[in-house]
Amino acid sequence: MGSDKLRTTEVDGVPVFWVPGQGTLRASLWFRAGMVDESLPTRGWLHLLEHLALHGRDSIRAPVNGHVSLLHSSFDVEGEPDDVVAFLREVCRWLTTPDFSELEHERRVLRAESSTRGGGTVGSHLLWRYGARGPGLAGYDELGLYTADADRLRALAGWAYAQGNAVLALSGPPPAGLELPLRPGSQDLPLPARPCDQPIPAGFAGRPNAVALSGTVSRSSAAAALLRALERALQRGLRHDSGVGYSAWSSYELVDADHAMLTTGMDVIPEALPTVVAETTAVVRRLRDRGPDPAELRDDLERQIRRFTTEPAANWLPFMAARDVLLGRRATTGTDELAAETDAVTVADVQQAGRSLWNDLLVSVDPVGSGDPQLTWLNGPPASKQVASGRQFRPVGSPVTKGALVIGRTAAHLQTTGGETAAAYDELAAMIAYPDGGRQLIRRDGYQVTIEPTLWRQGHEAVALVDSAVPRPLHVPLPERTPDLIPHISVTLKQRLRFWLNDPVALMAVLGVCAVALALTEGMGLTELLGRSLVGGAILGAIAYARHRRSSQ
Repeated sequence: MGSDKLRTTEVDGVPVFWVPGQGTLRASLWFRAGMVDESLPTRGWLHLLEHLALHGRDSIRAPVNGHVSLLHSSFDVEGEPDDVVAFLREVCRWLTTPDFSELEHERRVLRAESSTRGGGTVGSHLLWRYGARGPGLAGYDELGLYTADADRLRALAGWAYAQGNAVLALSGPPPAGLELPLRPGSQDLPLPARPCDQPIPAGFAGRPNAVALSGTVSRSSAAAALLRALERALQRGLRHDSGVGYSAWSSYELVDADHAMLTTGMDVIPEALPTVVAETTAVVRRLRDRGPDPAELRDDLERQIRRFTTEPAANWLPFMAARDVLLGRRATTGTDELAAETDAVTVADVQQAGRSLWNDLLVSVDPVGSGDPQLTWLNGPPASKQVASGRQFRPVGSPVTKGALVIGRTAAHLQTTGGETAAAYDELAAMIAYPDGGRQLIRRDGYQVTIEPTLWRQGHEAVALVDSAVPRPLHVPLPERTPDLIPHISVTLKQRLRFWLNDPVALMAVLGVCAVALALTEGMGLTELLGRSLVGGAILGAIAYARHRRSSQ
């Protein structure tokens, strides 16, 4: 057996993968628990547990780290064998019997980290593709930092960090005295990621002065080759040929055991925005229809083979095996196997992956560049059904301000000048609740109904109805907002007069009332009063209608 071959053993019921290596020992304790296992109200709980487990363990002698991805959590250390043994033993003990004395401290740390992180392009593509569930949770803030408590975190740790849900990867032989004291238990493999029900290929408004595209494909060496070809094509087309972009980037993100989302993009200058979607989608169509250039593909594959045959296998093979085994996939046994798989990729294989990507394509672009007719543009939620019954609320400033809010027993429906949408309570992923009464009803597909009590007459009564209808586990209380973030409507007397003077129906009603009042003060009889009111109202109403027609032309 060559030195680059994967070895395996078992310690305390946990599989251990390793390859003989040199230098300090690297260890990663992996668990099959990631963001896809959370919900929107608990988004960030695994990250919080990871921080708590590693609190106070980092040192110059043995630096530690942790990571939570879509599908996995890991606890990492590098150092001398004795240091690695001590770290793994103590972390496993903490994961088995968590200590939450530092809960508030780490909660504050992660809130500070979240406030500076900002949303990323990959996260936004996951959100638009999967909504507020599964992989789409990567596109949301860690709302669970506001809902977490010790009891529920303890229950999550007992489920996530179990013996049958763990794998240890080492960059060298297992050191003497290694123990992994985890509690017995296991969990099911992740379900296949379920995308939202929406037309694709599609586009949505993304970051300013940028374009990106994504698609999901079956995991394979051909899919990885396609991603590299896409990045090269964007770099060549938008930077070297057109000179409108700077540097292309790419991302390969596992979304379930068998599929990955490929994403690539580039920052571009404003002048390029009107045509950048067409140029970018043309790159995908060329790879879909013709595949990559054969000579270029061969050079790319040989470069990949050189990369992982020259990089010591101890640095990557055990860690790749840990990831795949936790997903129910067979571990790659050595560099020879991976080299043969990569070498066998053909132009037709990459072309097939390109067809899969096109059939699942999402494009994000600066709003200025949206609207290309080749794509369906996802500007708002699908047409919603009217709420059958419920209490209706009028907007502040009505009738000058248009709109309607209906709070029913099973759903809320919002109609404004910008459109309409509804949220059924049994289809919610979460409800954001601000102390001032603001509410965001976030549907599982990611669309939402926002209720601001300051915008509606008796708005706080509307909020009370919603709060009582939405199940308590979906409530996510957030801190107070600054006053400038709370919307208000202010309708001036001038706006009200303009409305009454330009709306023919409203003006006729006002004039009719005035005519009746005037007639009564003059002591007219009923017949003369009605006659004058009708004639005067008709004449003035006709004048108002003519003014309304002229102003609308």
